[in-house]
Amino acid sequence: MDLASDAKVTPAKPVYVLPDFVFFSHAKHAAAKVGCENCHGDVWKQATMKPVLPMKMGACVDCHKARKATIACNKCHELSQ
Repeated sequence: MDLASDAKVTPAKPVYVLPDFVFFSHAKHAAAKVGCENCHGDVWKQATMKPVLPMKMGACVDCHKARKATIACNKCHELSQ
């Protein structure tokens, strides 16, 4: 099946499952012009959506450093009081 390049792709179940203490915002990443393919690969060539990156903190920090984005803990994690 061919989809339009601007079609919205929503998998039946989450591709990545993050721990409850990690807060991730697709909107903030999209606003920073991080393309979907950076984390999800070329979804147009995948028959089944599958993880492309290891969802470990190191992968996130490496990407943030490469893009000169913040690595402050409280941007992705709730700090205990």
